[in-house]
Amino acid sequence: MTTITSYLYKQNLQVVTTDTGVGNTMSMFYTPNVKVYRGVNNDIRVNFVNRDQKKTSIADKTAKFIMIDKDTNMTLLEKPVTALDAVKGSAEITLSETDLLNLPAKYYTYSFTVVDGEGNTQIGYSDDSYGAGGSLEVLDGVYPAFKASTVEDFAGGNTGSVLYLTAYINQNTALHSAQVYFSSAFTGTLVAQGSLKPSVNGVQNDDFVTLVTKTYTEQTANDFFSWNGVFSAIRFVRTTTTGTLSKVLYRA
Repeated sequence: MTTITSYLYKQNLQVVTTDTGVGNTMSMFYTPNVKVYRGVNNDIRVNFVNRDQKKTSIADKTAKFIMIDKDTNMTLLEKPVTALDAVKGSAEITLSETDLLNLPAKYYTYSFTVVDGEGNTQIGYSDDSYGAGGSLEVLDGVYPAFKASTVEDFAGGNTGSVLYLTAYINQNTALHSAQVYFSSAFTGTLVAQGSLKPSVNGVQNDDFVTLVTKTYTEQTANDFFSWNGVFSAIRFVRTTTTGTLSKVLYRA
């Protein structure tokens, strides 16, 4: 029997702040790369210490996490640090699924700034040689990520584009949804068609069958409908009597 162990723990970052109460020699410590994953919220514990690696209070301070693209030096994220136990310097940040949505999977630089009660800003050091920047890796392909809807605007005529699908990942309960938009009062029909022919061979008109037929009369409000099934390709066909059905947002 195969046994899989799943570890439930928060990543810990150690951030060093300077003060006049300790010596100028920083104790050595190892700062591992931070790994965060697209498709899920990532909670990261942050521990603030002084140069002797003793817990330092952030009760009168405001800290901020900054994430920078190493290639362009552009600031991508700025997140406030939430205190868990301010006196002991324990805090947390959350990099949400939305924060990472449009970030490519690669290495980034992170840093911290700490502002005291008098408005003075200081560096939150990330390593053992007064380095302010740590390394953060964004990983993809571990959790399902958001996929944008496909827009069918019928630019090529009343028969929409062939939308090829990866049928093998949807299993037998694959959900398809369509949001329909109208520019003016529309009378006519919209047909969702599907094909089971492997897309590698190309899908022709005769390969499609009707899945859903929607009939509209003077329709102006957006409409939504859905269906289930595994298909290799989908397309939409509109028939207009009057008015304009302007586009369909489709997602599988």
